[in-house]
Amino acid sequence: MKENKKVVIFALFANLAIALSKLFVYFITRSSSMFSEAIHSFADTGNQILLLIGIKRSLKGEDELHPFGYSKEKFFWAFVVAIQLFALGGLYSLYEGIHKITHLHSLKHYWLAVALLIFAIFAEGVSFIKAKRAVDRRRGNTPTFTFLKRNYDAEITVVFLEDLAAITGLSIALVAVILSWITGNPVFDGFGSVFIGIILIIVAYLLGAKMKSLMIGEAAPEEIIAFIKDAFSEFDHVDRVIYFKSMVLGSDSILLAGKVAFKEGTRLEEISSTIDRVEEKVRSRFPQVKRIYVEPDIYKVNG
Repeated sequence: MKENKKVVIFALFANLAIALSKLFVYFITRSSSMFSEAIHSFADTGNQILLLIGIKRSLKGEDELHPFGYSKEKFFWAFVVAIQLFALGGLYSLYEGIHKITHLHSLKHYWLAVALLIFAIFAEGVSFIKAKRAVDRRRGNTPTFTFLKRNYDAEITVVFLEDLAAITGLSIALVAVILSWITGNPVFDGFGSVFIGIILIIVAYLLGAKMKSLMIGEAAPEEIIAFIKDAFSEFDHVDRVIYFKSMVLGSDSILLAGKVAFKEGTRLEEISSTIDRVEEKVRSRFPQVKRIYVEPDIYKVNG
């Protein structure tokens, strides 16, 4: 949790500094791509603030209204981030680019825009490296994007995708400004803004879809379900596991609930002891599994 918060705070200050620099250069150069990038960076800065709100609110304890706690607050605020990235970043960049293409005007001081974009790529790159290292420490041998698809650390996912989109957008803006500079045709700058908008919309969609799935109630990885089923099957007095269902409650909180059939004649003490031993084994292997509910039953075949 502390590492995630540090990554978000670092990204916040980096984006704020970059946003102010881009806005300053835009007023000098009147570059459409630069303005789109400034809006993007201001949106990212706001996004980091939303993530910090989500982190803080997710730490609230259980109460009568929310007996499983507030861990899903992070998913909600990350979903708000996706909406903001889509509207303020993606759609506005599209509008700015189309407006520039249909109302061409020459740019000024190209060299200043190029210099700032190179600096911004470097600064965003440092933030991206910090987010990438946080991802690498968690993913093990799992490919990065496969891990992000399965990951429940909303803040890490958001910062990683935002920084990746930022570096891609900055690179497009740099190429667009240089082409406008070389050819003297500002239309390239407008197209640069359009491409930036498209990238932001794609990232916002991917992020929003993931957070929506987690808010609705995404299942835990299948390996956890398989593990608890195997753990019960090791006991002779267990007839069969009828079913187990799961739900992700937060970045480090998973709920398991199932029904296990015990053989006829199994004593209550054995049932209780078996469930306790399996719970201990599961939590030892998967500490993120905070809650396990098991309903004992006797499986009967109708003859």
